[in-house]
Amino acid sequence: MGTRFIEVDESRQGEPGVRKGGRTLTVGDQSVTQETWVKVEVYDDLDPTVTEDVHLHTFSVPGMEVRAGAGKGDEDGGGEFETRLIPSVQYYEIELGPDSLNKLHDALKPFIAAARECGPPPKGRKIRTK
Repeated sequence: MGTRFIEVDESRQGEPGVRKGGRTLTVGDQSVTQETWVKVEVYDDLDPTVTEDVHLHTFSVPGMEVRAGAGKGDEDGGGEFETRLIPSVQYYEIELGPDSLNKLHDALKPFIAAARECGPPPKGRKIRTK
């Protein structure tokens, strides 16, 4: 996801997002670890120049999955295969700033306008994922 580590001077250790880290140098069979300070910066997955007000968003996309199985009356497995479409859902995570989130909402507007609002699926209901 949209996260990068920027090495900073120790004097910035009190700033938001600045943490102590380490850098390991390996030569042959020997390793040396040096303490360093890094700023953890989250950026917009669509526009890496945006680093302010970026949040993680989770969404799902419905689809249909093709499943193949043995046909009726095909106990020995030597006959025709039957295919069928099974509803499926794929989940995604993306880190977006305000402008990119607005673009996502704009792209979904016609679908949301034609849909009806509902709650999440009941717990315990099996949702197929790819």
